Amino acid sequence: MTSTSGEDRDVARLASRLRMLTLQRSDAWLDLDLTLPQLRVLFAVRRRDGCTVSELSETLGRRLAATSALVNRMVRAGLLQRVSDADDHRRVRLRLTDEAERMLTTTDQRSADRFAAILGRMSAQGRAALAGALSELIELVSADLAEDRTPGADPHRTEEGPP
Repeated sequence: MTSTSGEDRDVARLASRLRMLTLQRSDAWLDLDLTLPQLRVLFAVRRRDGCTVSELSETLGRRLAATSALVNRMVRAGLLQRVSDADDHRRVRLRLTDEAERMLTTTDQRSADRFAAILGRMSAQGRAALAGALSELIELVSADLAEDRTPGADPHRTEEGPP
């Protein structure tokens, strides 16, 4: 099914608006005593378990020195741990600590609860249409991600966590 450029613009505009509304109302992490850059690091390391600081820097689009300094602070705070690479002991990989994983799990649950409450106010017809459209979108994004694996990414990780 091919869409017109007007439909594409409408979908892009709506997706952008939804992202903005979600960010404006996303207070699930505010009581965690984390900065937004720290939260981004935690989510990125969770998604790319075992990434290096260099890979993390690339993922975040930050300078290596700034990323390294942030990682150092987060290691001292007990949120990240450095682990020697099993194949190359000169290489150091990043992992979340149990405390960081608990923080993210709490944040995920709060966000999911809030979103479920909002979806609960939608009509059954609206939820069914949304489910169908999102299923198709998820398949397309998953296929796109499969074609473009980032170094350090865990290909088996799902939104629920590792397999």
